[in-house]
Amino acid sequence: MEAEKSIWEENIELWEKWSNDCQGTMFKAMETALQQSSSFRAEIDKATNAAISTQVGVALAAIKVLECQIEGLTTQVEELKALQRN
Repeated sequence: MEAEKSIWEENIELWEKWSNDCQGTMFKAMETALQQSSSFRAEIDKATNAAISTQVGVALAAIKVLECQIEGLTTQVEELKALQRN
């Protein structure tokens, strides 16, 4: 009976060791995944900011072109009005 108890206790100790090792490995894997996720998110944020910045720059350039065209058309309209008055 004593031998059975000793084997039983040894099995419990081995099971506890295996469980602890398994949990430790899982925690390390989860920690690594979270770190990688944070790095990935930072890279995505950086790329998104760059894309948005480029799009805003292009939009502003287009607005400047439209502004120049409107100024030109306004000048032409003013000239036509002046000609009609004369």
